[in-house]
Amino acid sequence: MKYPFVSNRVLAVGVILLLVVSVVVYFVFDPSTSGWFPRCSFYVMTGYKCPGCGAQRMLHSLLHGDVIGALRFNAYLLTVFPTLLILLAWNGWMKFMNKKWVDRTTWVLSVLLIASVLLWWLLRNVFNW
Repeated sequence: MKYPFVSNRVLAVGVILLLVVSVVVYFVFDPSTSGWFPRCSFYVMTGYKCPGCGAQRMLHSLLHGDVIGALRFNAYLLTVFPTLLILLAWNGWMKFMNKKWVDRTTWVLSVLLIASVLLWWLLRNVFNW
């Protein structure tokens, strides 16, 4: 998308700056004790955890080197997010190399991702993970 008043470099710097500020905020402030972090609307309304519940606390723990604590808050995101980044990078590389199997692989990975999110959602509420 082109913005007539913003160059690509300014946009890239803005995104990088936003990421750096976000990491600093999540490093300095603990979402478990700070009242100004947003609460999960689904959990507040239903009492059930959504697939992303605990992601903010997981990120805070991870930034402080507490991998076990991060696993306790949201094991699914902690394990799936790096895998997704690797798969997206691989998919982009294959698309760049004009490989034909990318479309089929993308569809299969999308279905598997949706199935795994639904399974995680069910299991974390049934077994209180």
